[in-house]
Amino acid sequence: MKKNLLPVIIAFVAIVVIVVIVVLKPKSERPIALIMKTLTNEFFQTMEKGGREAAKELGVELTVMSASRETAIEEQADLVASAVGQKVAAILIAPADSKALVRPLLKANKANIPIINLDNPLDPDEVKAQGLEYVAYIGTDNVKGAYMSTKELIRAMGGEGKIAMLEGIRAADNAQKRRQGYLNAIAETNGKVEELTSDTANWETEEAYNKFAAMLQNYPQIEGLFCANDSMALGAIRAIEAAGKTGEILVAAFDNLKAVQEEILNGTIHCTIDQHADWMAAEGVKMAVKLMKGEEILDKEKLVDLELITKEVLLEKQKGKKK
Repeated sequence: MKKNLLPVIIAFVAIVVIVVIVVLKPKSERPIALIMKTLTNEFFQTMEKGGREAAKELGVELTVMSASRETAIEEQADLVASAVGQKVAAILIAPADSKALVRPLLKANKANIPIINLDNPLDPDEVKAQGLEYVAYIGTDNVKGAYMSTKELIRAMGGEGKIAMLEGIRAADNAQKRRQGYLNAIAETNGKVEELTSDTANWETEEAYNKFAAMLQNYPQIEGLFCANDSMALGAIRAIEAAGKTGEILVAAFDNLKAVQEEILNGTIHCTIDQHADWMAAEGVKMAVKLMKGEEILDKEKLVDLELITKEVLLEKQKGKKK
């Protein structure tokens, strides 16, 4: 009987030792956690790369976590709990939902783990209601970016016509703001551009394919489409091809994925917005390292410089690389 208990006792002691080491380990030696929506999206792969490069340069450990898909909100909440349990030095998070992730992040507050919000802003009303404290927001002026992309779409349409939109997750702040930027660009036309329909495809390629295929059946007169991210644009152009309308509908997007760059050069997507996901993560890591050193963070908001990407811009960039 005693022999049977021995392995259990050894395992228990090992767990206790690990827990003590994690808890007592100086904050400066603990890893930084980067928690993203998913790594199936190239945007977040770029974010991970930027974070890892910055961590290597600064000599700190970065633990990368991500949910299985962008709509897996509870899964991301569990990742927050896991990071808190690991006593990480800081949490960098691109939340899947602006409201639903606020409550899980309170656990980080209670554990005195600083939070840095990346990409998708946490909802300010929910943050205030829950009493959440976070260090800063590093991301994008989503209203401006969507406005830039939609305005270019409208310009390419000759300043008039009938358009539609594929939205992101409607509970997400960045999805709401991209919708607003899109509407702002339409409003400037004083009725020359008409929105025929809008629906959410939850940032997903396959859902975008199905949703836009249905849109085209109900509204065959659509001339332009703004997709709130590149992944949905990739699904939409498949629906356009399946409907035999390639070249008849202009598509504008948001993210500047490599796959979309290829489609822009091929002429199936007109434009997108580069919001430099690698920069966001790198700045987040730099900010976390300052906190680990006991330095005060004065910049409560850092916004990326947005860039409109068109075929002309990509060709110029290619020329620059060849020089």
